[in-house]
Amino acid sequence: MRLNVDTNPGNPDHTDDTVYFFPANNGAVVNGQWQSWDVTGGGLVDVNGDNGGDMTLDAYALAHPGAKLVNNRFDANHDGGAIALVTGGADGGSTDPQASGEYFVDRVVVGENGQDTLFDFGGSTETTGATSAVTVDPDNAHGWAKQAYDDDVYLASNQSFATGPATPPAGKGSLRFKLDNGTNPQRVELFRTPQYDGTPLRDLRTVKFSTFQRADAGNSTPQQPVYLRLSVSDDGTGGVDHTLFYFPTNNGAVAQSAWQAWDARTSGRWSIDADNGAADTVTLQDYVVSHPDATIVQNADSTAPTQPNGGVAFLVGGAGATQMNGEYFLDGITIGKVNIGTGSSNTASVFDLEPIPVVPAPTGGTTPTGGTTPAAKPTLSIGDTKVSEGNHGATLRFPVTLSRTATAPVTVRFSTSKGTATSGSDFRAATGTVTIPAGRTTGVANVRVVSDMVREASERMTVRLSSPSSNATVAHTTATGSIVNDDTRVQPSLVTATQHRVRATVNTVARAAHAPVKVYRVTKAGSKLVLNSHLNSTGRISSVLGQHYKPGTKVTMFATVKTAHGTYRSHRFTVTVRR
Repeated sequence: MRLNVDTNPGNPDHTDDTVYFFPANNGAVVNGQWQSWDVTGGGLVDVNGDNGGDMTLDAYALAHPGAKLVNNRFDANHDGGAIALVTGGADGGSTDPQASGEYFVDRVVVGENGQDTLFDFGGSTETTGATSAVTVDPDNAHGWAKQAYDDDVYLASNQSFATGPATPPAGKGSLRFKLDNGTNPQRVELFRTPQYDGTPLRDLRTVKFSTFQRADAGNSTPQQPVYLRLSVSDDGTGGVDHTLFYFPTNNGAVAQSAWQAWDARTSGRWSIDADNGAADTVTLQDYVVSHPDATIVQNADSTAPTQPNGGVAFLVGGAGATQMNGEYFLDGITIGKVNIGTGSSNTASVFDLEPIPVVPAPTGGTTPTGGTTPAAKPTLSIGDTKVSEGNHGATLRFPVTLSRTATAPVTVRFSTSKGTATSGSDFRAATGTVTIPAGRTTGVANVRVVSDMVREASERMTVRLSSPSSNATVAHTTATGSIVNDDTRVQPSLVTATQHRVRATVNTVARAAHAPVKVYRVTKAGSKLVLNSHLNSTGRISSVLGQHYKPGTKVTMFATVKTAHGTYRSHRFTVTVRR
């Protein structure tokens, strides 16, 4: 990256300094894989050429308090811009070779006046895919679960499918929540699903739902609608870093005893971690710009380890003054995302919440010609799952459920297909048969994970059901398996320090707070330990080493970091002592 800087704004704008950020001066460069670089977060920049890393951008700004970015004009008709992403030429010097290769760049985030802008490069290849209508009823949960808790203690849910009220947006019914705050004033009711766990926020295209609420007789307080919560991981570790809330009350006037539709994705305003009012909200796009890797994850609760703690949840309650002693209805949930299998097709599901199972006529019914109709077959569905990659192999266990028991065993075939995870290197391709015994409703399709100790993005693959036995049909044919990366990438850098010494810096991703770190110098005689310490709370260390070198000496080192998941080693990195 090149910045054109005017250090003397009192004169007509012109370039006084050219400030470069060379990745090669900021860590080990790895070919054939994506790497992320942070120019303003402590990265070293060079002024007017490659000097091996002169200073941080903050230090440059401190030395030039009036400096500003200026346009690098080619001529009167061609602007060069103040910021440029550059390959080739002699600017990089001998330590930054660029010849006979391909160079890719994406996801450039630039902040100005408190507002970040995310530039996502790529062709316009996304297409509109199918929209599936899914009926969720008492016999067919389709991945959704009812829950309730009070002060972190799980309770029996007080939710039921109901006809109406009035005319629901989808079908004839809806899901009814009931709160009686005289019994449990802190009670929270949740309707949640894990089927979107592992979905990046940037891949969401549609999030819509409809609500209806009314106070109980004798309660004059206007009630607020069901609200939506997304549990999000920002750093790829799978833990919940932020909780995003879509409160209808922060998104328009709320009516009582009437259905209202809410569009939470397109222009919806979201609260982060708590409701501080409409003024303290952001759009999902705003949040993605600041957290481009944000992913929906399960919101695990140790008090209920068997609960399906999915990251998408619709809620009422929590001692809010405007949700008490009332009824709250939900229907027409629509969630669309970029399809993981194709990477481009935008598909959506519309969940119609109904009180009566939608099934064919039972055995014994008659046809217009006097014959009998066959019994409705139970349906098979497969659910999403996830597992940490580990170092010694792990297993993705896909739940296969039958809508009701059968009098004979039910079998169904399953097969794997790649997504961002590749068979052979990330998981073992598999085909097989799941058998659900008579009188049972659950089975499991197992897929083995291939473990390694390389830090990479969490990845996903797909399992598909096919060829059910004659006594069942398949309702949901595919599910996503998420392989959550738990490895650490060690990112070292080496720069010349004063008195012919070197400064070694080690960063870790994900940050390995307080982990033991060792730095070794590589010589012809072998490796020599030159630093034995611990990383700080941000998973980083930066230290000037004591050894003095002759100018021109090439110093090569590598680092190791020990974590709970193993000891990780960096690539070798070299610097030429210049001063």
